[in-house]
Amino acid sequence: MAAAAVAVVAVGVLWFAPRLMSPTGSLVVVAAGRSATTLTITTLTIHRTDGAWAAVAPIQGDVPAAPEQSQMLVTTLPVGSYDAVGLGGAIQRVSLTITAGQVEPLLLGIDSGHLIAGAAYAGNDEVNLGLGEISGRFAELPPFTLVDQRGQTLDNASISGRDVVVAAFHTSCHETCPLYTALFLQLAKHLPPSAMLLEVTTDPNVDTPSTLSSYARQIGAGWTFGTGTSEQLDSFWKPFDVELASGDSHTSTLALIDRHGFVRLVYRGVPKVGNDIPGQLVTSLSSRGLYELGSGGDGWGSPDVLQALAAIGGPEQAPESSGGTAAAFRLLASDGTSLSLGDLKGQPLVINFWASYCPPCKAEMPLLDKSVGPQSGARLVLVDEGDSRQSTRAFLDGLGIHRPALLDSDLSVGHSYGIFMLPMTVFVRADGTIDRRQVGQVDQSVLETELSNLTSR
Repeated sequence: MAAAAVAVVAVGVLWFAPRLMSPTGSLVVVAAGRSATTLTITTLTIHRTDGAWAAVAPIQGDVPAAPEQSQMLVTTLPVGSYDAVGLGGAIQRVSLTITAGQVEPLLLGIDSGHLIAGAAYAGNDEVNLGLGEISGRFAELPPFTLVDQRGQTLDNASISGRDVVVAAFHTSCHETCPLYTALFLQLAKHLPPSAMLLEVTTDPNVDTPSTLSSYARQIGAGWTFGTGTSEQLDSFWKPFDVELASGDSHTSTLALIDRHGFVRLVYRGVPKVGNDIPGQLVTSLSSRGLYELGSGGDGWGSPDVLQALAAIGGPEQAPESSGGTAAAFRLLASDGTSLSLGDLKGQPLVINFWASYCPPCKAEMPLLDKSVGPQSGARLVLVDEGDSRQSTRAFLDGLGIHRPALLDSDLSVGHSYGIFMLPMTVFVRADGTIDRRQVGQVDQSVLETELSNLTSR
């Protein structure tokens, strides 16, 4: 094996031999799979941002299941920026920078011997993120096919490589949908180049491509709108528990999808847009919509979404501010009992706010259930935001989790803790003060660190 590895490295170096007079850096290619697999000999190619495709070297070998990884190749490349890799006919966009005298890692996700769509990660942070995604730590957006306002296909492939802010709306809504559009107008002014905005209708009978195109022109929207058949839209929104609707009857939802197609955060409710809203949107609001505008909705707005976009650009979610005292509460539980914060006095707490419509909540729940308990020295408190008791129990039963959850039916406890998107986890010290608020899905390293912090003080 050692001799074979040396041979592969040698091939990689020789491939670029004519250009080695230029400054060079090192590329380390590793691979991981959703399950253990084997990659038969396949040539890795790479595309320079200002040039053409070039072959790097053949790679082959056993590929372990993520988060384990296998080194497939170490080679030398000319300094510069590269924007895509190819393997076995599959091409994936990736932002890869080779710097003189430095090593750049590249992770390839492999399934059944082939490159997984969207699974190319460059740089230490991206590789760590990729190992989490490939191993199933994050919930993947299911396959979908829609059309945009121009009638062009809108699917998983067309959003791959971009962090996506997606919102449910329809043009016939006069209550909260105009506020979501105002939010998008605000986001568009500060959106990172790597991100995109997407509003997907819940009313296919009204919102045809031509209707959406006209709407976009009227409000000056430069982002993408999506529509499709009732079946296509129902399938798209089902993971978020959003039903098709018309008029002012709808479920207000916004989600963040990372560049590899994984659902990272879910917002529910009405955004705060302030006075930065075009007059034509104000005049389209119903009396209820005007009330939501004046009251600030549910308190979250474009700064929060932009902060969350920045957070999902790395392997860990950025924390909200620490400090303060945990707000008192008493709630009924899914098993018919009740529980208050006072009942838990003197115990370190991990309070997890979630809902059944939130894919990242589902993905992180088994880790929380397994890791937080008597053996950790902390108490896990599950707080369901807005679901019925029946839905809560069905959700937990489906995951094989046998502890009850508290029912925050009117979302008042979540609001008192500053919860504006899900999931969020609040780590509370034994003295009742907050050590940290974790935005988005918690991973094992963050959880272990926080449990250590809570129990060592």
